[in-house]
Amino acid sequence: MRFLKAFLALSASGLLAILSSTMSKSPTLPLFAQSLGLSEGEIGLVAAASTIVGILVNFTAGALSDIYGRKRLLVAAGFFFASAPFLYLFVTDALGLALVRVYHGIATATFTPVAIAFIADMYRSRRGEMMGFFSSATMIGRLIAPILAGAILSLAGFREAYLACGVIGAAAFISIITLPSPKPAGEINCKGSMDAREILRVLVSGRVVTTGVVMAVTYFAMQGLETFLPIYMEGLGIETWLIGAVFTIQLFVIMILKPYAGRISDRFGRFKMTLAGLVTTSLGIACMAFLKSYLEIVLSIIVFAVGVASTTASIPPLVSELVSEEKYGAAMGAMETIKDVGQALGPIFVGLILSYVEFGVALLMVSLILLSALPLMCLKLGR
Repeated sequence: MRFLKAFLALSASGLLAILSSTMSKSPTLPLFAQSLGLSEGEIGLVAAASTIVGILVNFTAGALSDIYGRKRLLVAAGFFFASAPFLYLFVTDALGLALVRVYHGIATATFTPVAIAFIADMYRSRRGEMMGFFSSATMIGRLIAPILAGAILSLAGFREAYLACGVIGAAAFISIITLPSPKPAGEINCKGSMDAREILRVLVSGRVVTTGVVMAVTYFAMQGLETFLPIYMEGLGIETWLIGAVFTIQLFVIMILKPYAGRISDRFGRFKMTLAGLVTTSLGIACMAFLKSYLEIVLSIIVFAVGVASTTASIPPLVSELVSEEKYGAAMGAMETIKDVGQALGPIFVGLILSYVEFGVALLMVSLILLSALPLMCLKLGR
């Protein structure tokens, strides 16, 4: 109960921040880009801009939070969340939109690793559970965002949608500013005690890199699936609204299960939970390669979501246990950086191999890629 006020404030900030940023891109971004006359290739590059920024910023932001404190970096992220949506109002071409996406991408890339490190500062015995609750709070924002943004676009237009994103982003900024410190100043981190060499050691640490790889293959699978499964289902004659419902179910299952998966990892160990998560995720994808009916695909996506929840709830607290307290931010940033690489490569890889094989074969290949992380995990993280 000691840190409950700080945790609730951080979770509220995360919900509002992710709601704002997700509204700006789903479904707003591709439709806005299309209205500007951008080609499909340009839309793809614009959409990838924020992810690419995340690869570069995650580790830097986390490491800086170790040196200068979590609150300063969270406030900086809040400023980006609050200001970025208003910049879309002045965009007229592809370059301008890409630059705004880069600017907006800095917000999430800064906020996520620092917020997780902030929770690691507060909790030890319940670390997995509390990180799971925080992640679920941000996922509420992700669930609401497409519906809210779509409604505003239908009733008004792009200007009003981005203004709404700005107002919500500003609310997140205010919530972050009022975030109480969970411990007396100077107790959380030994600010200034790390030099560049120590920070780089975290980035190249075999065990930290391994956790990042596990997250990377998980998000590799998620993004590949979310990009191409709709096309596959459409080819089966499944209605569009039912296709959308599959991914709502996936997100809902992950959101509900993550705190419980985190709690189980607190009790029985991160390694076992991560191992089970990878195998379950792989099984869920492999099943889709052989199933054709809508109900069978839904059941497979639920199995997949259970695996994703198990893995992603176990890895962040595991990372915090691999390093000393003053390196939490750098370790979380390194994990997020590697994760973003996998997330970016997923659609690219699946798109390329679909030129040569059927979708079912592509799914089996993704399933094998997930399983390929198991030997590395057992070698580096097995106890």
